[in-house]
Amino acid sequence: MADKVANALGAPQLAGTLVNPKGYARKAVARVAGREVAGFVGSVAAGLAAGAKDTAPDLPDFGRVGYVAVSGAEVAVLKTKMGWKMTPTEEVLARAPRSELASVDFDEGRMVSHLTLQFANGRQWNFDVPRTDKKTAKAVVAALESPPSASPQETTVTEQGG
Repeated sequence: MADKVANALGAPQLAGTLVNPKGYARKAVARVAGREVAGFVGSVAAGLAAGAKDTAPDLPDFGRVGYVAVSGAEVAVLKTKMGWKMTPTEEVLARAPRSELASVDFDEGRMVSHLTLQFANGRQWNFDVPRTDKKTAKAVVAALESPPSASPQETTVTEQGG
């Protein structure tokens, strides 16, 4: 796993964590509640209502689970693949130089925590972090709060893939 992430980053990984899109946990709970109350139609309606305001427009869609990886110079969001355990792939969906990172916020919750990366150009990446990945998310925050070690080639937040 570390080799794939290092290949994707082009540098050794300092920290990484599995993440969900912002609002994923709330949407899942709304779907289950809707299914219990009104069957399949209620589940779909609850999911649509919960998802209407929780999109992060500057972050590409990475599905149900993504991987945030930190190197000395960059932070990146990688696609994951399903297996016995979710693992990151070498496919980078978005990357940004750590020098462009304005702030990192980790709102620790009991079941779901929230990770927000705010960039100098105004872009913001929002993630939900499940309880099982809270420890690795704290390591990501610590790595991002330390000074970047090298200048990346790109100077703006970029999206890759389609």
